[in-house]
Amino acid sequence: MKNVGRPLATGILLIAAGAGSVLAEEATNDWPFDRHPPREQSWPFDRDAVGSGGDKADTASVMSPVAEPGDPAVEGSEWLEPAFDDPTLNNSAEAIAPQPPVQSGPIRILPPNIGEDAPEVDPLDAPAGDPITLFPAGPSAGDRNDLPTRAFGARPGEAGTGIEVGSLGKVDEASVGLLDDSNGGLGATMWAGTDRRSVEQLIDRIPGPTKSPVMGDLSRRLLLTAARPPQGISDGQSLLALRLQRLNAGGRSNNVVRLLARAGVSNPSPAAARQFAEAALATGDSDAACKLLAGLPVGGDPGTDPIAAFALKLSIFCQIAGGRTAAANLTADLAREQGLNAPLFLSLAAAATDGLALDAPEPRTLDPLLLRMMEAAGRDLASDAVGKLTPSVLVSVAEDEALDPELRIAAAERAAALGLLGGDQMAAAYLSVPYTREDVAGVRVGVEPVSPYRRRALFHQAVLDERVPAGRADLLAMLFFREAGSEAYPATLAAHRGSLASVPPSNVLMAFAPMAVEAFVQLGDRVRAGMWLSVLEGSAAGTRQVRELRAVLRLIDPSTAARPPIALPGDEEGSVRPVAPIPAFVQPALDDLAAGGAARTFGALEIVLLDALGVQLPPSVWDALLVSGGLPGGDVAPLALTNRLKQASEQKRLGETVLLSLAALSDAGPSNAHPQTLSEIVRALRKVGLEREARSLAAEALIARMGYGS
Repeated sequence: MKNVGRPLATGILLIAAGAGSVLAEEATNDWPFDRHPPREQSWPFDRDAVGSGGDKADTASVMSPVAEPGDPAVEGSEWLEPAFDDPTLNNSAEAIAPQPPVQSGPIRILPPNIGEDAPEVDPLDAPAGDPITLFPAGPSAGDRNDLPTRAFGARPGEAGTGIEVGSLGKVDEASVGLLDDSNGGLGATMWAGTDRRSVEQLIDRIPGPTKSPVMGDLSRRLLLTAARPPQGISDGQSLLALRLQRLNAGGRSNNVVRLLARAGVSNPSPAAARQFAEAALATGDSDAACKLLAGLPVGGDPGTDPIAAFALKLSIFCQIAGGRTAAANLTADLAREQGLNAPLFLSLAAAATDGLALDAPEPRTLDPLLLRMMEAAGRDLASDAVGKLTPSVLVSVAEDEALDPELRIAAAERAAALGLLGGDQMAAAYLSVPYTREDVAGVRVGVEPVSPYRRRALFHQAVLDERVPAGRADLLAMLFFREAGSEAYPATLAAHRGSLASVPPSNVLMAFAPMAVEAFVQLGDRVRAGMWLSVLEGSAAGTRQVRELRAVLRLIDPSTAARPPIALPGDEEGSVRPVAPIPAFVQPALDDLAAGGAARTFGALEIVLLDALGVQLPPSVWDALLVSGGLPGGDVAPLALTNRLKQASEQKRLGETVLLSLAALSDAGPSNAHPQTLSEIVRALRKVGLEREARSLAAEALIARMGYGS
């Protein structure tokens, strides 16, 4: 509606200013209001103009418009007074029709509500299929692809000359991607049946950096899948740019660079060009970023337009990188005059061109362009700067061998926590720390360095040096005990995955077994987790530790599948049917409900997740849950969103289901989500065929509630 209003206003202004021939035309049916309304019809503005005294003037005494002879703007208009020298006309005052007033103020030429700010409405509050009203009325954007195909038969005696004429759909850059059915993509038809504007409005709700492995994997696959774009009315946004923005925000700039190189996006929109340039800067390819300047607009207001501000700063950086310091200084002066609010960036530009050291406050975050400008100005990263880096540059910093090793480790551990770094890359960062044999021997006996980054690096080297499995298990146990629950724990697991797998399950390593089970569950290795759990059950089967670990493994076990309802024999109508038996593996959860505290929270969530995974639970289980106090707390997704999620999954709209699931979890993730929200998401993912992802998400949520009864 906003896009239609502007050209409409321009067209009406042209009519009011100039063309008398247009005013004299017959009114057409496609115009939104009548050019020649009858006198009793309401007019878009008030006939009763305000007189000089401020009172309403009578229509008979209002001044008529002044018309110059031959003025095409007024000749032929019904607003002109009749010619008094025409004998065919009655020149009496009563016969003269009242004339329209001279407008004393601005005339509103737009229909009501056009140009006014619309109230903020959450797109989820209304069904996705609500009709869209356009002004003037016309075919919707989605209807253009549904034009029928016309067939023309062959000419007589010339077989094979028949043709079909149809409407070719526009090739949309939004369809490009890196993933397909063969490498983890969600399918070329994942948006079938989904409204495009809903996707544009909801995609921004995909969490950026997330510590949830399941959410990170689903968002990566959703954003990188090559698929036919959703159809329907659009808000005019570039769907590709929206996808790239979420990839960059989540730290996956390397995927954005690969997408640009492999997908062949030759003429991206300005919004997409900015995201491609930011990704190139994040990965250290400044030349590629500067080439994308051609796709960015010039002349915008950097004070209000983020793309214009980025283009101006990138121009300064590229001029400095190309050795054109004089041009960079001129551009920087222009940026200041235009109100560019980037004090640190401009001070770094002055340092890079003239060697000036200007004081400027450091922002809360260091984005790729600012980081590359720091390099151009010869300014080193501070030791505490890793926490300010945007996720998109973490991998680049972790792999930069010119940086301080501890700085690299800090960036690598944060990247590993967000699922952006693999075990080999994490191990390489640890091995970048110089060490001696005495240093490694010290951590074995408790003599540790002050720096936690150096300590974890030395532990990694000690584990690699250990050849005896029992000794390696002891070192891993020491390390896991120290780091469990910390920000560095995901990095610790990633770096030591190979070493952990090299330790065979054994009754001799009973103390290490619980840590091994939990570690393999979080690493997604259900088989090894089950092997270590079998060892643990041999001597500690009745402990709280075993009970919780067994419950988590049950959720990711495909054999814990939905079972059909048990057919129970019944008597005649009105008789009482016997109650379905409670599955044996549900009884520990019922015992937890009676125990209260953290155990009740764990058991209640387990019951809800088992139900979402299709396990048939009799009413007595829900009665016990209600009596014990109901569901535990957590972040609840909006009702409109979960209703949309249920509808999308029932209609097998895969892409929309994943998108809504990620939006429902939001930044809280599965560890803090309400059980009811988790249940809806797990159930929806299963309905669209993502069984493994649904089980992994359920296990991740239950692991977060583990406490061994504490």
